[in-house]
Amino acid sequence: MSHIIKVIDGLLFIPKKELSILEALESQKVQAEYQCRQGFCGLCQVKLLDGEVEYTMEPIAYTNESNILPCCCKPASDIVIQLPQGCEFLN
Repeated sequence: MSHIIKVIDGLLFIPKKELSILEALESQKVQAEYQCRQGFCGLCQVKLLDGEVEYTMEPIAYTNESNILPCCCKPASDIVIQLPQGCEFLN
């Protein structure tokens, strides 16, 4: 079953099941920060406001309690996230 990703500030979509949240955001032309794509650096952190995720690999980078690393997780339910300042929606 696919889950809905809602991004505060105006994006709502159902990603392909095989994509990480970061890949799903990129498929919707969201220019999100990242570096390693494996949970090592923590640069891609976003705030999880509602819902649950499952990690496809155990991240090493530290995150705040309410943050997730979208490079290495997928939605386990419908989720609502808030992108950090600096992320852009591209046309």
